[in-house]
Amino acid sequence: MSDKWIERKQVQEMFFLTTKQFGRVMRNIKRRHKYDYYLWIKRGKDKKTKMYVNQECVDWLKEVYFNKEEHYLTSEIRFYKKKILDLENELGIDHKRNKYASHSLRFLPYKFSKSVSTIHVALHRMKKVFPNSITFEDDGVIFVKEEGVRWLYENYFKRDYLKELEEYKWQLEIRKK
Repeated sequence: MSDKWIERKQVQEMFFLTTKQFGRVMRNIKRRHKYDYYLWIKRGKDKKTKMYVNQECVDWLKEVYFNKEEHYLTSEIRFYKKKILDLENELGIDHKRNKYASHSLRFLPYKFSKSVSTIHVALHRMKKVFPNSITFEDDGVIFVKEEGVRWLYENYFKRDYLKELEEYKWQLEIRKK
């Protein structure tokens, strides 16, 4: 992670934003990313303030905020995975932290904190993605395989997955400092 700071006016010119548009963008960032510190305000001797933006924020703006080709959550998850991978490499941490296990169909609403009908809709959509059967039956109980649970978490319940990634990245940054 870089601690490089860029002056606000340069960032504004980079993305062709007015001061009002830039303020709106920064409010959106502050609202969405409560763990990250993207702004640094410095007061000079002449009582004028200068605002600096973190390089990571500029990267996020390029890859996520102004990326109209892809869904916002998908690009945000990819961005966080990349940053987490960089931090894990820097700290020498194993990359496989999530272990998924098969779960019974009755347990999934509790695991994801969703209603039964939401889980059934998700399973129906998941069956369209996987060519093979993603469920199996054991002693009369229907189970969802590990890869199905992983797909549900990372591709269907993206907001929860993104929240976990943000918290994990924040923990890694604390460990780094």
